Amino acid sequence: MIKKWVVFLPVWIILCQCKPSSGNPSESEGTMPTSSNSEQAARAVVRVKPVAVKDFAVQVFSSGKLTATRQTDIQAQIAGSLQELLVWEGQHFKKGAALAVLDSTALMLDLEKARLQLKEAIYNKDDQLVMQGGTWGVDTSVNAETFDNILIRSGLSNTRHAIKRLKYQLSQTVIRAPFDGIVADVAVKPFQQLTAKTTICRLIAPESFVTAFQLLEKDAMDISIGQQVIVSPVANPGLQLKAQISRVNPVVSSNGLVRIQAKISVQDIQTHEDILWEGTKVNVVIEKRIPGQLVVPKSAVVVRSGREVVFVYDQTEKRAKWKYVSLAHENESEVAITEGLQPGELAITEGNLNLDHDTEVILEDIE
Repeated sequence: MIKKWVVFLPVWIILCQCKPSSGNPSESEGTMPTSSNSEQAARAVVRVKPVAVKDFAVQVFSSGKLTATRQTDIQAQIAGSLQELLVWEGQHFKKGAALAVLDSTALMLDLEKARLQLKEAIYNKDDQLVMQGGTWGVDTSVNAETFDNILIRSGLSNTRHAIKRLKYQLSQTVIRAPFDGIVADVAVKPFQQLTAKTTICRLIAPESFVTAFQLLEKDAMDISIGQQVIVSPVANPGLQLKAQISRVNPVVSSNGLVRIQAKISVQDIQTHEDILWEGTKVNVVIEKRIPGQLVVPKSAVVVRSGREVVFVYDQTEKRAKWKYVSLAHENESEVAITEGLQPGELAITEGNLNLDHDTEVILEDIE
């Protein structure tokens, strides 16, 4: 076995020496990339933004729903058969427009009868005037006390009152809109027999829409009447409606909450009336401006060793310097810093997730 290896070893050496070159100068000459190229490739590319002193918008979030402060159930005021139903859900009506009509036949007959009774009562009144020493048809021909007794005995007072009541009931056979509004919740059908106080539908005034929501006591303390808020329907989060705080209920519930109302702007209601409905669920964002805050983008803050850190760019050393910071406030896009940074420092906002202290970096906008 040893003899065979002795025979084949020279042949194997010769074959290895005859292997063709790959043609790569770096491999054939044993050269490696330069140190400067390697360091350039290792440097992180970052973006920066100067630390600014400005007003900071603190945002408080809540949820609620839209409700119209001007709405009412349209009800029949008298009993009767529903002769005409002129409404359907979603229809707009002007103030005074007819919504429904009740059958008035019986009332018309009663009114006709009352008018006949009126003639009889007037005759009885005049007859009693003569009997009391007065003049036929001249009400002032007797003293006031005598005339009052004549009105009662003749039945004229009761008849006049009956006619007045029947005329009112006839006016109620046509049910009209008490204000401009949109119809909802139609609850009856044509020719249905209604009783007094039967609900026919609901009328909602869209221009009276407010957002009703609740805030924690500590947040409600900073709310003031007229303050601007942003309202977005849950079903359409891209739609932002302008609103103003209109009411703050000065009562804290057992859960530590305060009821708030914010009035939606009339312009936004008119523009989006087709998708703003009673009971629509909404998200509410309330902003409060705090002046003179040290502000950086939220993306500039990372966590190292369990603490908030902002990397700043050292323009002399071209390195990232790690600085512990303390946060005062934050919103969706920015944070306010109480300590750890100075105005004008370049906070690294992109490319900072994997940085360490003194890491060499390249500014994307410069190099």
